[in-house]
Formats: sequence, structure tokens, C-alpha cells
Amino acid sequence: MLAEDYKQKMLSMLNDNKTYLPIPRDPTSRYQRTNNEFAKRLLNLNLIDKQTATRLTTYNAICPRIYGQPKAHKPNVPLRPVVPNMTAPAYNLSKFIGKIIQNSIDSPYNIKDSFTFCNFICSVTLPPDYILISLDVISLFTSIPKALVTHNIITQWEKIKVNTNINLDLFIEIAEFCIEASYFKYNEQHFQQVFGAAMGNPLSPIIADLVMGTLLDTVTQSLNFKPPFIKKYVDDLLLAIPESQIGHVLETFNSYNEHIQFTYEMENNKRLPFLDMTLIRQENQKIQTEWYMKPIASGRFLDYNSFHPLHQKINMAKNFIRRVDKLSTHLQDADKARIIHQQLSLNNYPKPLRNRLINRRQENIITLQESSDENLKYTYRSIPYIPYLSNRIDKHLKNEYKNIRLAHRNIKTVGQLLTKVKDPVPQEHQNNVIYKIPCKNCDACYVGMTTNMLKTRISGHRTYYNTWDKLLQQGYNATDPQISSLKEKTALMYHSITQNHRFDFHQTKIIDRHDKPHALPFIEVCHIANTENSINKRTDTEGLNTVYAGIIHTIRNINHNKTDKHKNQYATTT
Repeated sequence: MLAEDYKQKMLSMLNDNKTYLPIPRDPTSRYQRTNNEFAKRLLNLNLIDKQTATRLTTYNAICPRIYGQPKAHKPNVPLRPVVPNMTAPAYNLSKFIGKIIQNSIDSPYNIKDSFTFCNFICSVTLPPDYILISLDVISLFTSIPKALVTHNIITQWEKIKVNTNINLDLFIEIAEFCIEASYFKYNEQHFQQVFGAAMGNPLSPIIADLVMGTLLDTVTQSLNFKPPFIKKYVDDLLLAIPESQIGHVLETFNSYNEHIQFTYEMENNKRLPFLDMTLIRQENQKIQTEWYMKPIASGRFLDYNSFHPLHQKINMAKNFIRRVDKLSTHLQDADKARIIHQQLSLNNYPKPLRNRLINRRQENIITLQESSDENLKYTYRSIPYIPYLSNRIDKHLKNEYKNIRLAHRNIKTVGQLLTKVKDPVPQEHQNNVIYKIPCKNCDACYVGMTTNMLKTRISGHRTYYNTWDKLLQQGYNATDPQISSLKEKTALMYHSITQNHRFDFHQTKIIDRHDKPHALPFIEVCHIANTENSINKRTDTEGLNTVYAGIIHTIRNINHNKTDKHKNQYATTT
């Protein structure tokens, strides 16, 4: 999709003033204040503990940025609006309320996974003249009225209150706030979502599940027949109905609420795609299945030549083989093998490996090894995948720390190759970052970290500078106690005062970031150790393990060699 087409589609979608309204200013501070007031109220009423209150309280919220996800399988490729809420003020509060509702929902319609559904549907025998039909809600999340959510919470309160001490009025007040606090920024303009729930809000899929469950309970009682079964996966429904009742079924579903409207898909030659299967109705009204891939799918997954650990590629292939094998009850083994060979070959898996995995597919079920020590609690961590080095670290930790479980992640992702469609967050508004400030008068630099917004941390550095300037204007010098105490505040101030240098705050650069604040101190130490001319105190790196110190030393030597090589090439060419 061309950038101009994407922009036009986004603007056209946001021009729907029944769902979105432009607002004159960023409401983040207001929502953050309300969110923190709720956390404080819950704590004061002894409904949550202090640790939970701290988790629900936020001080560094950032306005979310919307982007459109193309629906490539739909005509004209419409966009699905996604608003990532991780930085929004009410994100953790939405997760907190959502978890309470989720623990209270035990819908008989929900599908756990494809394998469970496959076992169920293959055990079904439909009545004579019944066919399969799938129903799909048109834009479910943005179609859910807030009043309907409130009504569902009230009607389901007997189940919900089992999982919380919060009273009904306060619970509804919090839930409504989490829905109302749906806002975002696009193309330098702030918008408020005035109807429906935002995709990207952790509460949205849960209230959608709640609403759909109540909808199905109500609608099934209004039908003039009793469906043998109704199964639901998010907003996709599967049910069996008499072929003559299609119009009645669609009308009944669409009459439940004017905003929640359904489209349907019938069998075609007794075949109907649903989830990642094709359902095939037999002459005896029993149902069999085949593994299914959408026509628009490229068939590409983890390529055998990709930059990933070998065991991840093998496990991916095993999982794919298992899906084709278990979800294709209508196919013979030879047909399953043909599909597997075709797809794995497309992703460059060698033929001997394909044959071996197919022949041993009954052994390919991945199971976790149970520890002999039942009291041993595992700690799960991920590390970047670097050939040889990551494997050695993994092996060392397994031998020395039995409770550590490592996963390797790729530091090069597909997302890095694609155009960024979200509005960028200005550097000064970013938090949980490692930053570097250069000195104006020498080659030195200062490496720091902050969990607050970068502009707040830089403002702190400027405050120390302002205090220093005032003391100098009053006639104090570097040896006086007033300036000496200021010198001990940070390594930046120590260098500035002892050398009479100034740092260039306008040239501040973010050199790393991490979503988990507790990881920042370690990352900062590594950057300090790997940064030449750093003026940070020696004590900042004393706690760095010798293993990491050796790795950083190696990386620094590699960087030196590259720099020297480039200098030599430049000297030769000039």
C-alpha cells in the first residue's frame, strides 16, 4: 500500500465523528490524574494492597499513537484501527479490571484452541437438512456501546463479585473510565474515541467476550429452533442451522443491538473454512476437517536460512507438522505429507530433514521436562541470539543455575524493515531509556538512565547547572563547601565543576531502552563499560560480572578494529 493511500484511508476512518472526535489538546495528564485517584481510593478502602496500588499508579504516561492494520483479505483492503495502549494512563488499571472479569467468564461457547475444537466438531452429527454457517461481527470492538457493557456487568455481577471485593458502583465507575480513556494521536492531531472500545486496550477483548456471551444467551432463546451447537472464537461464530432458516437467523442476531451487526458465510459444496480448518460435511451429516490456509497467505514462516537458533526452526517445523496432521481428519497420510513437504520446501527446509520429521511426527510433540525438585521455581528470561555465544551462555546457566530457563530472541526483526506508520514519540517524551550527553569542551560524555521522561531527567541536570551558576555569581569557587557538595551530586556535575566544562544538553541521544525498569541499571552499566571517554564513576561498573566485562572488552576491540579499518580505507582513497 502506498503511503498516500494509507494516509487517505486513515483520515477517512477518523472522519467518522460518531466514533472519533478531534480534541484540541493532549488529555494524558487529566486521565493520569483520574487513574491515580482510583488507585488511591482502592488502597484507602483496603481493596488492594500497597504493591498493587503502586503497579496501578502511573506518572509517565504518553499519548498512544494509532495505526491502521490492512485487512488484506477484504475488498479494497480496509484498515483495522489499532491503538497500542502500553503507554496510556489507564493501561494497568484496564488489565486489573479486565482480569477480574475474565476470571468470572466461563462461557460454554468459547473455543479453547484448534485442536480442542477439531476433536469436538468431529464428534458431531448434524440433524437432517442442517448445514454449517459462520457469522462475523462487523468491527466488533468499535461497535460495543458503553451502556451495553455496563448492562452486562450488572447482569453478570453475581459471578464477577466472587473474584473481587470492589462493590458494584465503584467497579462500574472504573470500567467506564477505562473505556472512556480511549484516545490517541495521529498526524499531530489528538482524537477521542467516543464510541466502542479501542483495539489495543487490554480491557477491550474481555468486554467483547462478555458482551458476545450475553448476546448468544439472549439470541438463542429467540430463535424458533434450537441449534445443536454454537461455538465462538472472539467475534467469529459457527453454528448449525436448518438451511431454510438463514434469513431468520441473520435477522435475529442483527436485531439484538443496532450497533452490533453480523455478516454470514454459508457452506460451498459442503465445505466451510473456520479458524485454520476447512469443515467438510459428509453425506451422513458427520463433519471432518482439513488444515486450511487463506488464499492470500504467502505460505512463508520461519525460513530455514533465517538468523534464528536451529532448535527454534526445528520446533516450528514440528508444530506445523502436528497441526497439519491433527487438523486434517479428512486426508490420507500421503496427502498430509504432500502438504507438509510443499510448505516446508517453500521455506527452504532440506528434504532429508523434512522426511525425518514427517516419519517421526508421532514423536514430535513438544513436552516440558519436569524438575525432580517440585519446590524449584523457574525463572524465565530471554537473551539476544548471537551464534555460538548465546548457546555457550545457555549451556553455562543450565549447569550452574537449574532454575533458569532461557529463550533466544532475534534482535533483527521484520518490523525494522517496514515503514513506521505510527506518529513518532519525541525523544524528550520517552521514558525507561539510557541516554548519553556529550561535553562541549572535550571528548568526554556522560551515560545515564531514567525511568521518567527524558525531558524531566534533563531538567534535573539543568537545575544543578543553574544552582552552580548562581553560586558562581555569588562569588563562591570550586573549593567552597556549597559547590563541593554540588560536585558530588552526579558524575556529570563532578566533571563540569572540576574541569570547568559544560555539557551540551541539546545533543542528548537515547542509546538504549527497555520496557522493564528493573533491567535499566544493568543495561546502563554495560553501556558505561562499553563507552569510551565516559566520565561516569568507577563504582558504576564495579558490580559488573567478569563474564560480561570480558564480552564488552571483546566488543570494544571489534569496534576499534572496524574504526581503524575504515580510517585506513579513507586514508588510502584520499
